[in-house]
Amino acid sequence: MTRTFNDLGAERYEDSAKPREYKKLVFALAYFHSAILERRKYGAIGWNIAYQWMNSDFDISEKQLMMYLDEQPEVPYQALNYLVAQVNYGGRVTDEKDVRCMNAMLKKYFCPDVMIDGYKLSKLDTYYAPPEGTLEDVLEYISKLPLEEDPEVFGLHTNANMTYETSTANFFMATILKIQPRVSSGEAAKTPEEIVQDMAVEMKDNLPDNMDISKAHEKTFATSAATGSMISLGVFVGQEIDRFNKLLSVIRKNLQDLKDAIDGTVVMSQELEMMFNSFLDGKVPERWLSNALGYPSLKPLASWMQDLLKRIEFMSNWLYEGPPKTYWLPCFFFPQGFMTATLQTYARETSTAIDTLAFKTNVMEYFADGVVDHPETGVNLHGLYMQGAKWNYVKMCVDDSDPKVALVNFPVIWLEPVARAELQLEGTYDCPLYKTSLRAGELSTTGHSTNFVLFVNLASQVHPDWWIRRGAALLCMPDA
Repeated sequence: MTRTFNDLGAERYEDSAKPREYKKLVFALAYFHSAILERRKYGAIGWNIAYQWMNSDFDISEKQLMMYLDEQPEVPYQALNYLVAQVNYGGRVTDEKDVRCMNAMLKKYFCPDVMIDGYKLSKLDTYYAPPEGTLEDVLEYISKLPLEEDPEVFGLHTNANMTYETSTANFFMATILKIQPRVSSGEAAKTPEEIVQDMAVEMKDNLPDNMDISKAHEKTFATSAATGSMISLGVFVGQEIDRFNKLLSVIRKNLQDLKDAIDGTVVMSQELEMMFNSFLDGKVPERWLSNALGYPSLKPLASWMQDLLKRIEFMSNWLYEGPPKTYWLPCFFFPQGFMTATLQTYARETSTAIDTLAFKTNVMEYFADGVVDHPETGVNLHGLYMQGAKWNYVKMCVDDSDPKVALVNFPVIWLEPVARAELQLEGTYDCPLYKTSLRAGELSTTGHSTNFVLFVNLASQVHPDWWIRRGAALLCMPDA
């Protein structure tokens, strides 16, 4: 902020026809510029994608601010919010959830209340637009601000520091792994080849057989009485099982090839060598995570393998025992397809156009072990986590996180299909649901990130912008 005001200069700072309005708003603009840049260090909870905003974005916004103030009788807050957040800074933003966050942040600063002396720009008392004065007064105020900023300065919860510190530690550990020697440290220690071979043998022994669709439960691939075709969820689970079987087959073959390459019976190809190094580092081989074969995951190898076995167990139970009472949403390769299949099921049963339907979110008071039956319509979901906020079981609404608890288990959600026109969104927060904490993903043909599943409407007693600035979101899985 010091650099921003030094670049602005005293002559420009005193040049407006509405000095009080200009000085208050240009400080708010400088605060906004600094805040969106500093949020990047908190990773995905700050921004889904780390954008490269520049001084030119501030410069054009400041020029437009002065122009509108000089030419308009009243301060055009709505126009200024749109120009700055949507056009100037927003022109660099590709993720719609980041656009939403930018709008929510600027609305906190570009509002009539900013003209009130002492109006806080964050939850903390230290940060506010100083009273009208000279440029030297502003620089003196900025010089007294803390050197170490609390995440609350940027609208984030204090727990965001945990995310930042974890990512810093992970980066440090990754650097150490790159330079560590690949040889044993003593006569009694195992060689890297022995370590990887033991891992490959253990993993291969633990892998289950491929799922057999011919032994499916009668309800898994049941046909619709109205149309005579297979139910939508049956089509979906069949596609998921095919992908799991393909993944299992490739993993099984790769593990055998790796073992044979270490034994010297086959050539150690570049792909096998990369897999060898991944095993030594405790990382999942890239091929197993590729879009053509695997599913998004940030887990280390040991946790990833345990997670895979749990997914296979859930899918096997669905295949051989029929549809479950509650669905483990993180299990699926393509959870977006599960949502579509659920809406299709309701649309066919009620002869309703699917594009007129939406999900009403009903958060239950229990977890998966408390589900006793299938809902009349829609589906029960479990296994989600919440980051940046928590669920208050007394008020039954979104609430601020507890200190030092960055990620919490979320209760069962009943997604109830209803007519879109009847959906009540007032008093709710459109909470995004992501597959992983990375949040960013490739843009699909729908214009959404491949990491994004859907918006879940959660009850809230405060304005949704509060949770947007908090970066509150639901995740399908933790990183560990």
